[in-house]
Amino acid sequence: MVGLWSAALPLLRQQVGERNFSTWIEPIRCASDEEGVRLEVPSRFFQDWITRHFLPTIRDTLTLLAGQPCAVRTVIGGALPPKSRPAAPASSEQRVEAPRGPRIGQLVAHYTFETFVVGPSNEIAYRAMQEVGAAPGRRFNPAVVHGGVGLGKTHLINGLAHEVLRRWPRVRVACLSGESFMNILISSLRQDQMAAFRDRFRQVDLLILDDVQFLAGKERTQEEFFHTFNALYGSGKQIVLTSDKPPSAIAGLEERLRSRFEGGMIADIHPPTAEMRFAIVHAKADRQSIQLPDDVAKLLVDRAGPSVRELEGALTRVAATAAVRGVPITMALAEAALGPYVPMRNTVSVEAVQEAVSQHFGLTVGDLKSHRRGRDVAFPRQVAMYLSRVTAEASFPSIAEKFGGRDHSTVMHAVRVIEGRRATDKKIDQLISVLDGQLRA
Repeated sequence: MVGLWSAALPLLRQQVGERNFSTWIEPIRCASDEEGVRLEVPSRFFQDWITRHFLPTIRDTLTLLAGQPCAVRTVIGGALPPKSRPAAPASSEQRVEAPRGPRIGQLVAHYTFETFVVGPSNEIAYRAMQEVGAAPGRRFNPAVVHGGVGLGKTHLINGLAHEVLRRWPRVRVACLSGESFMNILISSLRQDQMAAFRDRFRQVDLLILDDVQFLAGKERTQEEFFHTFNALYGSGKQIVLTSDKPPSAIAGLEERLRSRFEGGMIADIHPPTAEMRFAIVHAKADRQSIQLPDDVAKLLVDRAGPSVRELEGALTRVAATAAVRGVPITMALAEAALGPYVPMRNTVSVEAVQEAVSQHFGLTVGDLKSHRRGRDVAFPRQVAMYLSRVTAEASFPSIAEKFGGRDHSTVMHAVRVIEGRRATDKKIDQLISVLDGQLRA
């Protein structure tokens, strides 16, 4: 069976691409038993990703080579070959006394993994950051998280930094924005301290750069970051970046940086659904000991829109108004507090989604509602169902009803399919982003 797996690897490399192969296929260990082929993977996250995105391809390739059907399953138990890694975590007694390693940038104390609300729109990015936090520099390097403003990227990378420092207090961490990186660079140039600048950034164990798109178009800053990136990567140090769009879509980013960013793990964060924002606003209220009625929470969700940052701002305004007046939070108080400061947002209907998708693909709305299964209709229908869920925030049953009276499980399947394809195909990710932007405009 080891020989069969070795023969399958070159074919899999061609089918999934170099980046996916090195990240997801190469770390797998293959064995066999009475139940068939057993693929040993390093973690639960790894297992879920392989099963969702690559298992059919692996199964078909092994079946082709074996000349007979192969039963393939994944199990947790494999381990990646060790690379450069931080020193082993200190014991609980040592951890209390261990001095913190040098740190560049300030962390937000309450932005931790524990306070991050996980849902379908951010689960992949969250799990990826957990993997990075458990083994910095060994997997998903570099790791890039992209998504719109106010969706939780900064919270997530702060959570990563806190987790790494919790495990290894002496690790040297740099967590700062692209703008701060540039400002420090400019200051070092003016003071003729570039040697100190390079030593400072190239000796960290974990470099986290938020809003890396800020470097676009700034040649001197990109030049210095390129060499910093190479020095850290070559030493097995972990690099994590965030941006408002995928690397391929950042205008003004040098090709050599773009190719390095795309050589690692890329995960996106989508706008959270209404249900998820409801959970987020309650979680933020609980952390601040704010008594938030459900009807007020729903009002905040409806008024604040998809941005978590706007949602938190709306909650703060309502809570502050109640505190100043010395009264509990009610619907009347919340409506008065929000007033013109948080206007009602435009809502997107399923019908609007159907119309936009049908026009984009040159179909009719009737085609999307039909039970035709050809690829020319099936894929656009899945896109429309996905956008109906994510952009229009409709429930699965209501979407199913408006797509020809289907079962809601069909819609759930469509959403999972598009989520998976967005994560692995940048063209589809860009298509969804464009349609989403058109609908929200």
